Amino acid sequence: MYKIKLSPFLRDLLTTSLTSFAVTISLIFVTGLLAKGLGPEEFGAYSLARRFIANVAPLILLSMGVSLRRYVAMCGQKSMQGTYIITSLVAIGCILFVFTGVSLIAGKQLCYIIFQDNAYLGLYYASLLFIGCYCLWVITSSSLFGMQKIKRVNLLQFIIGAVLPLSIAYLFAETKTAIDIIIFIGVSHLICLFVLIPEIMKTRGLSFRNIKKSFVTLFKYGIPRTPGDFAFAGLFSIGPFLAAHFGSLKDAGFFVIGQYVFRVMEAGITAFGQVALPKIAQLLSLGNDGYLKTNIENLMIMIFQLGLFVTIHTFLWVGEIVYIWLGSDYLEAVPIMKILILSVAPYLGYVMLRSVVDAIEVRAINTLNLFISLGFSVVISIGLQYYGLGMIGLAIGSSCGFALLGGLTASYLVRRYKISFKNFFILKIVLINILLALGVILFKEYLFCFLGRYGVMISWLFLEGFVVCLYLYYLYKNEAAWMLGIKRRMVRG
Repeated sequence: MYKIKLSPFLRDLLTTSLTSFAVTISLIFVTGLLAKGLGPEEFGAYSLARRFIANVAPLILLSMGVSLRRYVAMCGQKSMQGTYIITSLVAIGCILFVFTGVSLIAGKQLCYIIFQDNAYLGLYYASLLFIGCYCLWVITSSSLFGMQKIKRVNLLQFIIGAVLPLSIAYLFAETKTAIDIIIFIGVSHLICLFVLIPEIMKTRGLSFRNIKKSFVTLFKYGIPRTPGDFAFAGLFSIGPFLAAHFGSLKDAGFFVIGQYVFRVMEAGITAFGQVALPKIAQLLSLGNDGYLKTNIENLMIMIFQLGLFVTIHTFLWVGEIVYIWLGSDYLEAVPIMKILILSVAPYLGYVMLRSVVDAIEVRAINTLNLFISLGFSVVISIGLQYYGLGMIGLAIGSSCGFALLGGLTASYLVRRYKISFKNFFILKIVLINILLALGVILFKEYLFCFLGRYGVMISWLFLEGFVVCLYLYYLYKNEAAWMLGIKRRMVRG
């Protein structure tokens, strides 16, 4: 007699994944509401502001998020966990103070560099406020993940990442400007203080010696990774910023729309890194290398087998998705999205594997890989721009950078753990994906003749649902290693 009983890891992963899924759905609707309500030009300015925030935040946080998750998890003393939180708050507060002062003094110059127009100075100042609020949220969520308080952090994530942005977009997209939207969403992160302050109040035995020790520990681990966070943000920003420089804010908005496919896909699997890094760190401290190798290999098999499927089927339907999601005004973004989609699988591989690398390796391996990929992306983007390829050239450059990043991350783990490709079933997986793609293409063209675009999208839900089930059944019958691993964690005799 068998019954379903999730292991603690799978239970935490499932709840966090469901929360991330809710955030993803919210992101889709928020983007649609803002794109239609603000219009292409103002939405382009909003998009550049979000990219500016994404680039600056890593320089202030100094990889504090991953550092806190790792060391709070490895620390058995609750008093020392609180010390880590207080140390991070003091350090980040000092950095924020200096950064804000410099940013205000050089406000006009920096605003022109970002938006190519000083008319957006108010949006620039609103972005600075957003950064400060966001840093508090990162410290709070990372600390809770490290302490294994999964339910609490998921509830916060649901409120801050899904409910509030959707409410703000619904209420103010058509009546407010990008400045107001940035301020409202930024300030909403301060709800985390209701959880962060009680956790700080639990700290006992706080001393200068412990603060100094935690400061050295966090920053010795985090600072070498900070350039990597900046480079990661740069991979997403180089395209929109160059689009604004060589084209217009409208072009930058189209490019950001093209990148949303990564945001949507990533949101569903970010949960793995948030839950897995503390777990892997604990396993590493216990010396379970053999167990780690098996699970890392299974993870890489899953990334390949599912990533290829997701890439192909997203590529096939992207035109219909954009039309339903944003309307005909944004169909110009479809060619950009199609090129970026080609690198979805390696990018998702990086998102899942980066936490594994950070957990098993003190050296900043991800930082090195990120800078190599960013440099490669910049060279190709600018080179193709001068060859006259315009936005398509920028999309090719970004896609090449993401593909290289995923490849470098995977190759590091393959070398370290001597992973064999025998269980990947590469030829079989490629062939079954080609057959399924051909079937979808033929069925899609047949439907389009009779149902039109909206009818095709409705049928898509049923068609893709059937194809997904068929593909997963094929993997299960061929004993895909990662599926058997999940089964062992779920089924108890």
